[in-house]
Amino acid sequence: MDTSEKFEQQYQALAKNYEVPEVISSKTKLIFILESPHVAEVKNGVPVAGPSGATMSKKLFGPDYAKPLGLLLKKHREEELERPSLDVVGLLNVCNIPMQARPYTSEDLESNRELLDCLGTIRTTAKKTPFKDEALVKVNELLLTKFKNRLMELIDREVTLVPCGRFAQKYFELANVSSDKWTIVHNVPHPSYNSWSRERYQEPVNRVIDAFNCHKI
Repeated sequence: MDTSEKFEQQYQALAKNYEVPEVISSKTKLIFILESPHVAEVKNGVPVAGPSGATMSKKLFGPDYAKPLGLLLKKHREEELERPSLDVVGLLNVCNIPMQARPYTSEDLESNRELLDCLGTIRTTAKKTPFKDEALVKVNELLLTKFKNRLMELIDREVTLVPCGRFAQKYFELANVSSDKWTIVHNVPHPSYNSWSRERYQEPVNRVIDAFNCHKI
């Protein structure tokens, strides 16, 4: 078995219990691209199900909405009611399994140590220069191929894409998938640590809110 196959097998083994799929429907118009699931996301089976998702809800729907965006969308899907403001929002992770160790059991960490160590390194490497270590190169290719495939599924759709934070922005650029039908909102920070309320980020965050208000009509 070559290195690529080994990492694909480890990925699939972890995906059984830890994969968090995207939330995208036929009505989705505004798609937030984020890094990867963490503890709350694995528990609830949707992206941004924790504090970052709560920041997003408050900015999009107003300060009274404290429920994380992922949980609002999950409930909306389950109830199958028509709510235009929720219909248009979609969520997409660069990596559908956690890139950090915390969500995993010690047993799963141990049996998939090489893949998870590589994912952890990739997650914290902000620079765009290619990796030299063979294992990192292979895991990076695996991550990028899976992400590219999910972007390709959207290529014929008129959507606004919002890569949130440096990691999502970097991998959206590396994926090198584009469409004349897409509108991209650049320079939006990751919604963690209440960054969407900081003065320095108001210009890109306001562009997100404008796009949301246009789409939900």
